[in-house]
Amino acid sequence: MSVYVDAERLRNEMARRGWAAVDLAREARLSPATVSTALSGRAISARSLALIAAALLQAPVIDIIDSLVANSDERTRFRLA
Repeated sequence: MSVYVDAERLRNEMARRGWAAVDLAREARLSPATVSTALSGRAISARSLALIAAALLQAPVIDIIDSLVANSDERTRFRLA
């Protein structure tokens, strides 16, 4: 079964942990190509999504980074102001 990941949300979760795509690939035990596929909005396997989710759940959010990363609603609000 193939699933689509919300690429912007995934990037945000990676940023909250200070991760690049290669970091997520390593932590999720996936190939960098699979992570790249997810980040480009293309379908990945449900198993790959489960591995990504597990890796994100195991990695703590870095508080200072979390406070600096604006979510998409905040970016939109600041752009419109």
